[in-house]
Amino acid sequence: MLSTVSLVLFVCSAILTVLGFPCCLGCLNWLAAPLCLATAIVGFVGLVLDRDPGTRLARATNVHLMALVGGLVLLSISVARCCCGGGVI
Repeated sequence: MLSTVSLVLFVCSAILTVLGFPCCLGCLNWLAAPLCLATAIVGFVGLVLDRDPGTRLARATNVHLMALVGGLVLLSISVARCCCGGGVI
């Protein structure tokens, strides 16, 4: 369940970041930045808590790691894009 949330949040934050990169749509980065942060947080929580109840082994580690690292990379891109625009919406 948590791996699905990580994957969906990662895809949504990637789409918003890419759509907000051109000059005329830079205001989308104000929506993308919090979503990227939420993606990184859910990825971290998934790495820590998403375990198989029977064996207590981690499940979907690659998906959670992708959400954590990808969320942080996308967050830095969207924040840098907001700064390039002077912080103006």
